Amino acid sequence: MLQLSAILSNPSETTVLVTGASALVTGSLGTFAAIHQKKVLAWAKRLRRHDDDIAELTDRSQALKALYEEQARLARTPAYAADFAEITRLTNTISGRIEHTPRISAELQRVVECAQSYIDTALPEPPVTARIPYPDAQRLLVMAMRQEFARVVLERAINAADQKITDLRRI
Repeated sequence: MLQLSAILSNPSETTVLVTGASALVTGSLGTFAAIHQKKVLAWAKRLRRHDDDIAELTDRSQALKALYEEQARLARTPAYAADFAEITRLTNTISGRIEHTPRISAELQRVVECAQSYIDTALPEPPVTARIPYPDAQRLLVMAMRQEFARVVLERAINAADQKITDLRRI
């Protein structure tokens, strides 16, 4: 204790101690502030990336919603090649964006495959005559049932992709 009082009684040594202590405290605070700032910037970067991902997923979700509405419009009705124009356009739109969305590319690829299968079930144009022979009517009925099955498979694929998008938004 005597030595401490001897050091404190000398003004030049006291000044050196106070300056050294304040430099140590200032350096510590600066280091803590720099570490905190680094964490805040990393958090902001993660948040920005997440917001960009959500915006990207929103675009895909809107395309899936439009495709869902279009296939629902054709539900339980025989559809001909001309009826699939909008579904073809939406399928091409989704297909062009698959590689830009790797997190849901498998689901989007499945939707595109199911949509192509559905489009391939287009019924032949009806004959001009009012009467259709019985064997042709039976064949058309089977084709219409296959078309409806393909539409249901497409609907399930769209719902699965939309669910994946919803799950990714929550993360």
